[in-house]
Amino acid sequence: MLFHKSSVFILALTASTLSHAELEPLLTIGYEFGGDDLVTTTTTDLSAGGGIVFGAGASFSHADSSLSLRLMLHYMFNAVEFTSPNGEADTDVFPLELGAFNRFSRHELGAGLSAYLNPSYEICFDSGGCSNTKFDDATGVFVQYNYIFSQAKSTTMTTDTYIGFKLKAMDYETGNTKLDANSLGIYLGSKF
Repeated sequence: MLFHKSSVFILALTASTLSHAELEPLLTIGYEFGGDDLVTTTTTDLSAGGGIVFGAGASFSHADSSLSLRLMLHYMFNAVEFTSPNGEADTDVFPLELGAFNRFSRHELGAGLSAYLNPSYEICFDSGGCSNTKFDDATGVFVQYNYIFSQAKSTTMTTDTYIGFKLKAMDYETGNTKLDANSLGIYLGSKF
């Protein structure tokens, strides 16, 4: 019920903001840590909530407001190789996020909803055979802090480059199996 009320609020806020909003494209790259371990090796682990993240999206804001709405689509993946037995494993997912952000000088604080689309996990052994697990689409929430360390202004646009820290609450499910996919991420982003 809380998720439904939050969704209605965010949709209403989105509609009112978009009616006269400026559109600014966003690009991000990052890394997220966390979640249940899927594979543990001597050098690194493959976790349900971790991986390299590339994202693109848009920020919608009014010129006279510090509030903005952001819609982002990311691709997150991770992979490890292991021995005894030899093989490799990987995960990938498409996180879709809608968040509200408030800016204070060079600082931004935001929160929103995440939908993880098509989360999957595959493990393959060199001796033959692979196992592929497709998790159900998942929903969760996030909070994010950004520090804008570079601002470039021209007559036609402003570019903000930031470092961000994101805390996300998420679970993956398939059948009777439930995995913790909570994560902490660090991001580098640019808004044009």
